[in-house]
Amino acid sequence: MNFPDLNQAKERLIESFADEAEIALSDIRVIASPYRICPLGAHIDHQGGPVLGMTINAYTLMAFTPKKESQVKLRSENYPGKVKFDLRQIPEATGSFWGVYARAAALALQEKYPLKHGFIGIIDGMLPGCGLSSSASVLLAYLYALADIHNLKLEPWDFVNLTRKAENNYIGLNNGILDQTSIVFGEFGQLLHIDTKEVHVDKIADKLGETRYRILVAYSGFSRELTTTGYNSRVAECQEAAAQLSMTEADEPVKMLSDVSENTFHQHGNKLAPHLLRRANHYFSEVRRVRDGIKAWQDGQLEAFGHLMLESCRSSIEQYECGSPAIHDLQQIMSSAEGVIGSRFSGGGFGGCVVGLVKPSRAAIAAEEIQSAYRQLHPEVADQAAVYIAGSADGVRFL
Repeated sequence: MNFPDLNQAKERLIESFADEAEIALSDIRVIASPYRICPLGAHIDHQGGPVLGMTINAYTLMAFTPKKESQVKLRSENYPGKVKFDLRQIPEATGSFWGVYARAAALALQEKYPLKHGFIGIIDGMLPGCGLSSSASVLLAYLYALADIHNLKLEPWDFVNLTRKAENNYIGLNNGILDQTSIVFGEFGQLLHIDTKEVHVDKIADKLGETRYRILVAYSGFSRELTTTGYNSRVAECQEAAAQLSMTEADEPVKMLSDVSENTFHQHGNKLAPHLLRRANHYFSEVRRVRDGIKAWQDGQLEAFGHLMLESCRSSIEQYECGSPAIHDLQQIMSSAEGVIGSRFSGGGFGGCVVGLVKPSRAAIAAEEIQSAYRQLHPEVADQAAVYIAGSADGVRFL
């Protein structure tokens, strides 16, 4: 199964919005904010670790029209209810699950810029809540819309920082910058190497392309909200491991594992509580996998890269201790399918998707086999679970 064609999805959304809101087509603006995959770099961006990201051709689409008034009115094609609030007095209480993101975006932007003009709009996500950073995707759509309405000349890193502020301060997710950086800097045919400590992005041209691999996105049928899972507690455990390790050689504790040398970890890691040792071990081993993965990708060693993805997933289960029985099952099914080169959880790993690389000649057949096997194993989500064949895409933009 392929994701919907972007241009066709745009036209459908515009027509629906125009009819519903009685707006002329010429007054409607559309933002495409893609989802992202992270082949390597699982659960380490919040610790300043290096990560790899790529934007794919699955999107949050937002059609909107500016208003002189300060009210924001929104409807979602994916979730029930409507969102309505005034920019002069933005409530932090969310009311509905999906409504928090528009408010969080406005609150983060309003810390520095006065917001006077609202908008009415409609949001449509191709696979929301699935572990492909749909939350960062929708936040960036709102931020792009508000910046456009107010003629704010923001730089790419401004959008990255605003998205993280919205997530950290107003949504309550203690994440790093992998998601928003991937979506802002994403470019067709480029794998992003994101240094989350030095805050820098290198684009690695994809010499392999669709002649060597396709991307599989397998949705488990179980969506998740990271603030209600073990995501934040894992972040806190990594921070505690960093503090304890640093105190073996310094007077002041550090806050991130990237501030601890690998040599310090090897010398003093055995002093940590078992669960903290596992978190630190995942961090340092994942950093090595990212570095090895960059070289493998640059050298065109796709099999080696896929092997690193499998090792990353194994460490996520055994050392980081995340995931659920269903997502474990889905990853096992995908990794066992003929033609699959490598796979791992996507997102926080507490539900959502498994992402894999597959040989092009086997992509369609593998997708069908994975979907069939998983639905038989988990019939309770058979109507929701699906496997998609995806490709590289550009980052967030106006259409």
